[in-house]
Amino acid sequence: MTRMLPARNVLLGASLSLCAFAAVAAGQEDVLLTVTAADGAQHDFDRAALEVLPQVSFTTRTIWTEEPTTFTGPPLKAVLEQSGIEGGDVQLLALNDYAIDLKWAEIEEKAPIIATRINGAEFTVRDNGPLWVMYPFDSDIRYQDEIIYASSVWQLIAISAVTP
Repeated sequence: MTRMLPARNVLLGASLSLCAFAAVAAGQEDVLLTVTAADGAQHDFDRAALEVLPQVSFTTRTIWTEEPTTFTGPPLKAVLEQSGIEGGDVQLLALNDYAIDLKWAEIEEKAPIIATRINGAEFTVRDNGPLWVMYPFDSDIRYQDEIIYASSVWQLIAISAVTP
């Protein structure tokens, strides 16, 4: 389920978006994803850090691509656990300040993934990257749902634990 975002989260998202855009523009693509745990601890992931985590690959059709596409990357759950998040809701934030909350119960061992590659290749902001939260839509009808589509955040730059 989604919920409205407090103004402080929107402001935080805007500043993270500007920082990420500035880093990409300056050619400093070191940090692709920042994950903030409930205690405020911040964990930065570059491509290498994401790619040493367990990887999942699947081929699926999406509402954004014309033909079946192969997505590869670490499971979202593995990234969260690596960052010390082992329960509770999380907020996903995109470069354009789009944000959505996910409940821990909706995050499975192998889905969604944070795709770092499409059809085996890295992809850019222009192609909805370099990170895209992706589900194996063709594998189960339960993934073919408006909430799941809304949770498929492209240009992902940050994840934060949501405190009640």
